[in-house]
Amino acid sequence: MIREGRGRLTQAGAIWRYGPMLMLRLAVCFLLGLVFATLAQAAEHPAGHTTEHPPEHAAEVKKVQLYATDGLLTLPDGKQLYMWGYSLENKPGTAVFPGPLLEAEEGDSLEVTVTNLGAQRAGTDFRVYPIRLHGIDSPGGAEQALAVGQSDTRQIPAAQAGSHYYYAGDAGQYGVQMGMSGPFIVRAKGVHKQAWTGGPQYDKEYVFHLNELDPVWHKAAENGQVYDPGKFHPRYWTINGKSFPDVEEDPLSMIHGKVGEKILVRLINPGYDEHPMHLHGHHFQVIAHNGAPLDVPMDKDTVALDPGETKDILIVFDQSGHFPFHSHKILDNTNDGVYPGGLHTMTHIEEAGPSEGGTMTLDIGSTHAVVNGEHMSLDVAPFRLNGEAYVQLSFIAEQLAGSLQARAGDRRLTYKTEHTVTELWPLQTQALVNGRQVQLESPLLQVKGKAMVPVSYVSGFLCAKVGTGHSSDQIQIDYQQGQECQGSGPDHTPPTVTADPPGGTFASAQTVKLLIQDEDPQAKIYYTTDGTAPTDRSTLYTGPILIESTTMLKWIGIDTSGNTSAVQTAIYTIKQAPEVFVEVLDDKYTPAHITVTRGTTVTWILKGSMMHTVSSYDGVMNGIIEPNGNKRFSYTFNDTGVVPYFCMVHPFMTGSVTVQ
Repeated sequence: MIREGRGRLTQAGAIWRYGPMLMLRLAVCFLLGLVFATLAQAAEHPAGHTTEHPPEHAAEVKKVQLYATDGLLTLPDGKQLYMWGYSLENKPGTAVFPGPLLEAEEGDSLEVTVTNLGAQRAGTDFRVYPIRLHGIDSPGGAEQALAVGQSDTRQIPAAQAGSHYYYAGDAGQYGVQMGMSGPFIVRAKGVHKQAWTGGPQYDKEYVFHLNELDPVWHKAAENGQVYDPGKFHPRYWTINGKSFPDVEEDPLSMIHGKVGEKILVRLINPGYDEHPMHLHGHHFQVIAHNGAPLDVPMDKDTVALDPGETKDILIVFDQSGHFPFHSHKILDNTNDGVYPGGLHTMTHIEEAGPSEGGTMTLDIGSTHAVVNGEHMSLDVAPFRLNGEAYVQLSFIAEQLAGSLQARAGDRRLTYKTEHTVTELWPLQTQALVNGRQVQLESPLLQVKGKAMVPVSYVSGFLCAKVGTGHSSDQIQIDYQQGQECQGSGPDHTPPTVTADPPGGTFASAQTVKLLIQDEDPQAKIYYTTDGTAPTDRSTLYTGPILIESTTMLKWIGIDTSGNTSAVQTAIYTIKQAPEVFVEVLDDKYTPAHITVTRGTTVTWILKGSMMHTVSSYDGVMNGIIEPNGNKRFSYTFNDTGVVPYFCMVHPFMTGSVTVQ
């Protein structure tokens, strides 16, 4: 250290001794050396290129074409609602609700082109605006409407993995109510089933796009009229465009899983109302809000979803069974005033257990494959195209125990598993999964008469685990027989069947609904009214049963796997009882508190000029009376006890019925 310090002092003294000329020469030499070094480096590494710290994944731009047009939405009661929306088809009248799911990976961009096809129905008030992105675009800022045939293209940066939605960019969000919105999901870059880079892993994922619909608004638009949003009065509530009980026939809107699995549910609310979503039987963690991860996850069993919000929740199944997942608001669970309906779906959880499966290994360019140690041959060797590895779909289907059928007419291929039907077409990046349009990352190809699918389809739509083997040209697929994203193993669970209302003594004729819960959407109910035990040869239940006299009703549920429920029995005793009337004024019920005997029907009659409800706090009784609609609401009390009630529109109005 001392010797080194002396050397520096000696050099400084030499520079001082020879004067400023030496210092100038040294500076010139240093600058010339720096210039030559810079030129050499530029020649070796041209502008815009560097070998220092290369990115792991190059940014990509994914292109999507959306067509804005109109269409019809079928509601659970059979009514059809006129809608505006987006479609992947260049055909008027094909709008879907919600709009097609758009996806991108972190760091990439999504280029979306919206073309106004115009409405198929003539005389409508059809308006199309460029799309905006929740959580990415700033609120407000009305866009200029697109003329028929006009297109708008924009690039959407996907900076952070999370849940967003796109919507029509008109100032009052008129188009959102008419159906012009859809989910936009940003996924972790290059990572499968991870909420965001470095975030929690999950086994399955569901996107729940919630909304509320006002039929009067939609009818006005259909008739070419402009509706006043200040009169907004929803009558239907939807999850992915479906209401209960129709959601039970949609694998994308009803949660399936096994004990121990982690389920990510992306809740999206582009609408006007808050929806507090509640899960029975489990708690969950809220892990992200408006597309951004939370620093500290929140443990909940109910999560409030405000208008314009998205929230991601992570559920770990710790018990098997069938549990409701629904809004905690009474009206949200109705279809045009009929309960149950609306924002109500189910979680079907099976016991964890071993299932047959294994590993298959394939090599790019080789027709040789290894499945669980057994050597097999392929008709067509896997290959790469545009960075995507392709494999033979019929070979994959055989190992996963799925069925593959080809139709010569339109070259459609149909891949079926227990709960999922996928329809694909050669050279197309659009497919149908259970009748719903989805976007493939790469198109299906035909080589030597064999359908070849990208491995992203095997992982994303069949939910097999895809990775690389000993080399980058080796594809390793871990799978289970019957593998699918929304389903599970063979069905050994009998249906659960109930009656609404249950048996009892009633003061008037009853309309009885028989309800069935089962993973099989084709499960059926059979019943008898003469006291005999029902079988699959008894009367098939197709709609509510009118019981006008004392009757013993028996019923069973049978699914397509042959699972049969226990015989259920209910006795309905019809015994006339006096009817009691309550007048509903603009500010009170008269009389507000009454006492009746079991089986009595109470009728509330509107005597004022405003709309009111008669709603019990447990949600069982919920009637709406209004000047321009039903002015009477009746309810028969068959259970003893005190039933307090209130008006949801005017909460200060309260009353009670004591049943003896």
